[in-house]
Amino acid sequence: MKKLIVILFAVGILISSCSDNRTAEKMFQDGTSLYKQEKYSRAIKTFEKLSKMYPEDPLAVKAFYRLAEIYASDLQDFEFCIKNYSYIADEYPSHTDAPKARFMAGYTLANIIKDYDRAKIEYNKFIRDYPNHPLIASVEFELRNLGKELDQIEELKGIMKNAISE
Repeated sequence: MKKLIVILFAVGILISSCSDNRTAEKMFQDGTSLYKQEKYSRAIKTFEKLSKMYPEDPLAVKAFYRLAEIYASDLQDFEFCIKNYSYIADEYPSHTDAPKARFMAGYTLANIIKDYDRAKIEYNKFIRDYPNHPLIASVEFELRNLGKELDQIEELKGIMKNAISE
């Protein structure tokens, strides 16, 4: 009897999840609204559902980006944040957000998690895939200074000195 109840419950969930007839745009709006209300778990589910139901829609990438931001800023789950950024860059390399996502994966690894080996991999992928992107100078700066404290970075010493003296 318990097995039957579990099976019926699972079928009910499956049917209800398949009956969502919202457009990608409506789902994105709903996810954004839930996020603004600080209903993070529901916002995450909405953005994940959008990306599964409409993987070819440009809003799917925006949904993955929002997921990365929620996981980083609000939930402090940086590994899942990086997973989403890397997914965007790997699966949607020609999307306008892909270079920024690749950079943010590397930046988060280098500056928050302090995993310099993985950060270097992400930054090198950026250089390989987007050699003419405006963020290339930032990527090269990050690579030159991986693992250094701010006061160890020669390029910043003059800026920091001026800021202290003001």
